[in-house]
Amino acid sequence: MLPILCLITLKYNDAYKIYYSIDCQIWDGREKTDFFKDAVQYLNKKKITTVTLTGDNVSDKIKIEKAQSDIKKLVSSKDSIRGIKFHFGQKSEYWAFINVLDIMKIEGATAYFIYKNDIWVTNPKPIKTSKYSGRIIRCETGALAQQTQQNEPKITWQKTKIFWQEIIEICKKYYPSVITYILMVFFTLRRIINEKKGIR
Repeated sequence: MLPILCLITLKYNDAYKIYYSIDCQIWDGREKTDFFKDAVQYLNKKKITTVTLTGDNVSDKIKIEKAQSDIKKLVSSKDSIRGIKFHFGQKSEYWAFINVLDIMKIEGATAYFIYKNDIWVTNPKPIKTSKYSGRIIRCETGALAQQTQQNEPKITWQKTKIFWQEIIEICKKYYPSVITYILMVFFTLRRIINEKKGIR
């Protein structure tokens, strides 16, 4: 009975669910900067498809799913002419905004602009190639190579540290279930050993 209770507790408390965050730079409100002017000029050259989110959860979910498929095609095609704009109406909900940002991360969209009630998605400006493109050789020698080698153990240690921090957090959150499980295993093993020795 105890193992079942432990498993039920872990299942309904999302013990192993890991939450993530993404970096997101929101527009700072300044419209007279060169960056803003360049961005507006760049977006005005695009053929934009607008997805209007109204706050109706059912229709907004359908629109977002369709838009995800379109963004996937846009990113994979490297189309520099088209773009997609999400417009959030007065009644649109926060989950829709977060879902749109999640889609950018999932589909690998790197050029998206958040401005007032809109998010524009497009492909970045194509890099101008020259006659030397494709012939760049990356060479790590001297101090740079030494620095790379020195950073490898540090990165491995950081990954190990993060892994153990996650384990500690899970144990802190679910220690009653963990302790119950350990005690159950201990008493079961003790009973098996005692039965082998003939002790009742």
